[in-house]
Amino acid sequence: MRCLIADFLIDFKNRYGFTARQCAEYECEKDAPVDFEVVATDADIQQERLHAEREYPIGYLENICLYRNLALQLPKKDSFLMHGSVISVKDKGIAFLARSGTGKTTHTLLWKQRFGEDMTIINGDKPIIRFSEDGTPYAYGTPWAGKEGFQVNSKTELTDICFIERADENSIERIIPQKALNPLMNQILVPSDPIAAMKTLELIDRLLKHTRLWIIHCNPYPEAAEVASDAIFGKAAK
Repeated sequence: MRCLIADFLIDFKNRYGFTARQCAEYECEKDAPVDFEVVATDADIQQERLHAEREYPIGYLENICLYRNLALQLPKKDSFLMHGSVISVKDKGIAFLARSGTGKTTHTLLWKQRFGEDMTIINGDKPIIRFSEDGTPYAYGTPWAGKEGFQVNSKTELTDICFIERADENSIERIIPQKALNPLMNQILVPSDPIAAMKTLELIDRLLKHTRLWIIHCNPYPEAAEVASDAIFGKAAK
């Protein structure tokens, strides 16, 4: 099936219906040269099955392999896969990044509670970050959106990256790119291919230079979103 994801025309050579159902909102009948052709071989699927925590349907395993194999090609086109939640609010694209289980989804929902219809969740788990010709980073929604399924087929200019850390008291601090590098690297799929890996590192460096970087220390209560958003929108510390 052909899909338009992150403004890329992608030809998924899927053999099972899981991917067709998941990507239905992104399906595209455009007759043009594709940017990426993505295949999941039997060997890919078998390898995924061996590493799975439990038994999954073959269509689900193929779907994981297809998205991974797409992600490994993305650096060729100035883009990469990032594990995180991205929202759009008040003309800002804000990414929340954290180790699994830390609470990025909880924090995202606290912002939604505060901003309501003024906020859009672009993607709740695996957005694609793509740079425009002038070097501006954009975060795109994808069909791969975690168990909650928060996603839209849209994009937002990425202006702020926030690393979420649990704390009893809520606070937020600006950080320099050097301090953000390691936690950001932990949330990005870096290909093993040396050329693609170097390109990904170049894009990460570009992202760090084009966004404001924050650490949010927070608990799971509404005040956490208030403290963080007030700082990001200039009502508190800049």
